Amino acid sequence: MKNLLFFIFLASTSIGFSQDVKIKWVDNQGREFSITAPSGKFSYGMIAGDNISYDFSGDVSKVGSVNISYDFSGSVSKVGSVNISYDFSGDVSKVGGLTVNYDFSGRVTGTSGSVN
Repeated sequence: MKNLLFFIFLASTSIGFSQDVKIKWVDNQGREFSITAPSGKFSYGMIAGDNISYDFSGDVSKVGSVNISYDFSGSVSKVGSVNISYDFSGDVSKVGGLTVNYDFSGRVTGTSGSVN
């Protein structure tokens, strides 16, 4: 029972101290896109006159002239010409030329490079 309580405590503290880092970039027309590390949550901004298209599963597939692609697990894999990669645990590892670094606990410790 003590081991179970310790495991629950350990899991809850690591979840409670997790952090998210929002990685943002802007395309040539001024649309802002972002992906949150480590979760991979995707968001976007629009400019006047933009239309949004959706794929068969209801995910955004196009914002204005920018195509959005998803991988087999439903995670965003490409936004326009920016490729997004994930590590073995499903955390965002690369956004374009920007690499996301993690410590042994899965916390973001920094980035290197740039998106474009």
